[in-house]
Amino acid sequence: MFRFCWWPWCLALILVWGESEGRTSARQVGFVLLREGIGARAVAMGEAYTAVAGDQTAAFWNPAGVAVMRGKDFLLAHHRSFQSIQQAYAGWAYGNGRRGLALSVGIHSAGGLETRTGPSAEPLGTFGLYEINAGFSYAQRIGERMYAGASVRALHETIGPEGASGVAADVGLLYRMPVEGVTVGAVCRNWGRMGPLDRERVPLPRTFRIGAALARGALAGSVDLRFPERSGRGLHAGVEYGVRQAFFLRGGYRSGSETRDVSFGVGLQRRNWRFDYAYVPTGLGLGGLHRVALGIR
Repeated sequence: MFRFCWWPWCLALILVWGESEGRTSARQVGFVLLREGIGARAVAMGEAYTAVAGDQTAAFWNPAGVAVMRGKDFLLAHHRSFQSIQQAYAGWAYGNGRRGLALSVGIHSAGGLETRTGPSAEPLGTFGLYEINAGFSYAQRIGERMYAGASVRALHETIGPEGASGVAADVGLLYRMPVEGVTVGAVCRNWGRMGPLDRERVPLPRTFRIGAALARGALAGSVDLRFPERSGRGLHAGVEYGVRQAFFLRGGYRSGSETRDVSFGVGLQRRNWRFDYAYVPTGLGLGGLHRVALGIR
């Protein structure tokens, strides 16, 4: 009986909150957390982040970017949405321009979801959804301009009384073009498998992305092409303008989503501290999504 009540809620969560890889079905792919972008800066820039390097979120978007870093970077991020849906992320990374490694943990939870087996005046009860992943990333420079990296994540998902565990891996490449400030990248994300959840094994959201980024003075821009295994292709684009490397304005666009397409954000940086905020308007009368992130170098 429980199987019939949690699948509609998973479908609603994916369509409204966690559809980063385009239109999809809850029965086609699982693990919402792997599809929802990490970092307020990346989300504000339309999640066009495959070729952007320099902070800890590279461990999520393209692990090859961890080697590009110089020094340490620590990140805390939080996202809260409707129905008390929450996402929390913490990560640490270190790079020296040749090699880099990163650690991360992400948690996605939603509680108080109503249990129903069909139309009824009152629910049969409530249940919660809980996901966690813990990851390790390693990257290394290959030659003068090429970087390669990989991430491995341990996964666990619980929906009501049912639970499943699994493992996922990402592999990415990053290339610094001879043209100053231009970087291109490619990444295969979420290759692995989950154990059965209520006797049904749900595939992970496997995706291939390619992207390019340009940074010139106060202006930066990026674009990604998304090729999910089980849903429609899409385009991501973002732009950032910095004022004296202390205040940043950001905007982004993404295609292939029924509930959101544009995004906005700001960033503040002082010495080794930075604060980022992103706002994503949504459809279906659910208001907007807010993200905050705090980074320390």
